[in-house]
Amino acid sequence: MLEVVGTILELILENFMSHSYSRIPLRRGLNLVCGPNGAGKSSILLGLSVALGQTYTERSRRLSDLIQRGKDLARVSVVFDNTPRNGKRPLPGFNSDTVVLSRYLSRDGTYWHEINSRSITKGELLRFLKHLSLNPDNMLIIMHQNMVDTFGAIDQRERLKLVEEAVGLHEYRENILSALQKLSHTLSEEEAVKRLLEKAEETLRYWEGEYERLKRKRELERRKEELEAEYRWSRYLRREEELRGLEAELEELRVQLEELRGEAGREKSRGEELEREVGQLEFELEASYEELIAAEKLRAEGEVYLSLAERLSGLGALTLPPYDRERVEARIGEARGRIARLRGELSERRGKYVESRVREALLELRQELLLREMDSLSGEIRRARREAETLRREAEAVGSRVETKRKPQEVLEELKVVGAHLSTLGEVSPEVEQMYLNYRATMEELRERARLAEENRRKALEEVEERKRLWRREVEKLLRQVREEYVRLLERVNARGDLRLVNPEDIEGAGLELYVGFRGASPQLLDAYTQSGGERTTAIMFFLLALQKQIKSPLRAIDEFETHLDPRNREAIFRSIIETTRGEEVQYLVITPGYLLEVKEVPNIVMVQNVGGISQVRVVTGA
Repeated sequence: MLEVVGTILELILENFMSHSYSRIPLRRGLNLVCGPNGAGKSSILLGLSVALGQTYTERSRRLSDLIQRGKDLARVSVVFDNTPRNGKRPLPGFNSDTVVLSRYLSRDGTYWHEINSRSITKGELLRFLKHLSLNPDNMLIIMHQNMVDTFGAIDQRERLKLVEEAVGLHEYRENILSALQKLSHTLSEEEAVKRLLEKAEETLRYWEGEYERLKRKRELERRKEELEAEYRWSRYLRREEELRGLEAELEELRVQLEELRGEAGREKSRGEELEREVGQLEFELEASYEELIAAEKLRAEGEVYLSLAERLSGLGALTLPPYDRERVEARIGEARGRIARLRGELSERRGKYVESRVREALLELRQELLLREMDSLSGEIRRARREAETLRREAEAVGSRVETKRKPQEVLEELKVVGAHLSTLGEVSPEVEQMYLNYRATMEELRERARLAEENRRKALEEVEERKRLWRREVEKLLRQVREEYVRLLERVNARGDLRLVNPEDIEGAGLELYVGFRGASPQLLDAYTQSGGERTTAIMFFLLALQKQIKSPLRAIDEFETHLDPRNREAIFRSIIETTRGEEVQYLVITPGYLLEVKEVPNIVMVQNVGGISQVRVVTGA
């Protein structure tokens, strides 16, 4: 048997509709409210609903319209039993034996709730009712006039939701919806990561190509250095070989050779100084190019930064700090100006360097002419030695000694080919390697994120399916239990019925269909076109009775359900109500226009009459 928390001892109506002051005691089990039309019976159920914070009011009336004419304030109160059971109070937050929930209605349109004379918020009221498993807005808990027809006409999906909420299965649905929301978020995250991965792959392919170009350029540059060294040493080695045959004649030409060396040395020093200046200018020019590349990269990243900032701003996300475009452009302009200046200076120094080398060569030529005049052989030796020395220094300047048997021309031809390949590669920034490595690391990170996103999506999908399975299992179990009782009750009026769960695979589209057939007919879908009003009422009432054992609420109420019923079906339903509620701890409140003389087993009967426009309540103890 259901353990009831929150038994109502009585309902008190003050200045509420036709009730000046009415106390309606309620018992466990069935409570029957009888009386003629207009006596104020429905006001009792409406007062209970209002006290519990229900938003429904009869014929959409304002709450201030429910205040008795001539009064400015009304109060409806529900007195709950809080006497200890097995040493514990049903409502542990209160130390009194009774807990009084009141709602005040003021003519000026203000309304508020109190518990034991203490004002409470809407949130506190909802938590209080949730503890009692009491939702007054669910028509399966409190069914006002005409709601029987409403329940029969509502969408099958809404009908299933009402049943789930009434029997405590709504959390299964909420869990599914929560899992679906999580799945949607996971899918969005996975799609976003995939888009980022695609863009990163495209960018990586670009930087990978640039990196391959950089590696190729480095290989060619290393080969060029090797060939330059080999070329210079091959020239020296050939000259050295020639000089070995003339060394015997070297002594007699020493004096003139030293003089010419002195003069050539001075010119060479000048040439070397110019060469150092050219090297320094080349170094500064290369540094300026690197500065320009870095600034242009910063500008490119800044454009991406601005694009990202605009997107974040459009999405209402976090605002990024401003990007200083003017400073970057100024930096680019300065680098370009410096490059132009250095190129001009470098051209000038190279011209002087060439001039120096030409002058040095002319000196050597003059020496050779002089030596040839004096002694052709001595001049040839001196020239050969100077050339050999020059070649040796040039060779040493590019690297350590290289032993080679190739002719200088052979090496030079290969050197030209390497230079041609280098020229086709153009300028390649040394930053390319770092950019490639950075993007490769980013790719690995994004691939891992994509793997995790896919795994999260799989888990989220499994969670959705598992929660759907649990929801369907519980709903189908509930319907099996209710269907059995529904069929049994319909047999009392020679009818057959069925309950069906439709679209169970779609939580949003799932619904509950009621079927009924009278006088031997096969069960048909319950609707306004197939069955009469009385037949629909009979079917719905038997469905509600079949559902009672599953509902968690300690209170169920219904107002004048028998409008379309013939006497036979009315009596059968009332007898079923008495049978269902017999011995129950749950409270049932049934409002009917007349007293049933043939029904003798109602534990609590409340008679309502209207005397002079004021409702009066009298309690009649049932058998």
